[in-house]
Amino acid sequence: MPRVAFLSALLLTVAVLVAPAPSASPGPIVAGTPAAMVVYPLPYRTTAAQTSWDLEVTMLNLINNERVAAGLAPLMPHATIRGVARAHGREMFAFGYLSHVSRSGLSPQQRVLRRGVRVRIVGENIAYAADIREAHEALMASEAHRQNILLPDYRLVGIGVVDGGTYGVVVVENFGN
Repeated sequence: MPRVAFLSALLLTVAVLVAPAPSASPGPIVAGTPAAMVVYPLPYRTTAAQTSWDLEVTMLNLINNERVAAGLAPLMPHATIRGVARAHGREMFAFGYLSHVSRSGLSPQQRVLRRGVRVRIVGENIAYAADIREAHEALMASEAHRQNILLPDYRLVGIGVVDGGTYGVVVVENFGN
């Protein structure tokens, strides 16, 4: 089956979308910062998935390489924002969904602010893919996600990578300033 990425900027979406889980992996799934709750089902769910510091560092390097190549300053990792990203990634993998809105109804900005991080702006990229490089390539291939990665206003990033082994990875990138 050819790899198909589900891409959405989700900026003007106002409906809730809940579809049945596909029977086979559709390829990488990515979603941008929303104005409303949109839910993409994951083909797998697992509570055994673990966060991976090594994969998070790899993703940070991939992001910062893109930024430097575009003449931008690299993003500084933020431990608290990373914790927010990790928690959201674990929740999505455990419950088999991909969405910017948590099961408790919190947006990316609300999740970051509730942890006491003082930021002016918050953006989020989320992806599900077979591996970290496929996730990054899918995010960069989407104009909305590429804009988040290359937005000059962002200074901080928290990256959560939840590694489900044979089930793939869920990636959450929370950007802020």
